[in-house]
Amino acid sequence: MPHSRFEWADRIKAAEREYQAVRVALDWLLGATPDEMHDVTDARGWDDLAVADIYAADRNLDATYLIRMYSVFERAVSSYWRLLPGNAGREVEGSVLIDEVGAECKILTDVTRDAQAVRVHRNNLVHRRIDDHAATMAFADARGNLLNFLGELPEAWG
Repeated sequence: MPHSRFEWADRIKAAEREYQAVRVALDWLLGATPDEMHDVTDARGWDDLAVADIYAADRNLDATYLIRMYSVFERAVSSYWRLLPGNAGREVEGSVLIDEVGAECKILTDVTRDAQAVRVHRNNLVHRRIDDHAATMAFADARGNLLNFLGELPEAWG
């Protein structure tokens, strides 16, 4: 299956647009009166949707979409990596994947390091831990780091 770095970048940007749409909806819900909230949730059969659930969605929004955005990035990098000689049946961790593709494509060390920082941040979010400097990365910074790395891949592969 042929791959295009532009299509992968569009998928990452689509995840960001969905994030923004949900951010707008959550902001509206957080500012809604109890009657407005009831009207919206009751019409959808969500009678038991609690304010606590909305607050939890608000707290977890960045993490949810960062994890999703990273998974798109990882699929893109993996699809390129698998085409490299000797990798078709080989399984490696995400850090190796990024490092090996970075080396193969001669991606600047800083760009590779920034993509690794997003990976660490994603892992921290998934496993609810704080390991190092990447623990508090902003969503926009993560998106930028991933797109910078992806932008250094060949225009197409596969």
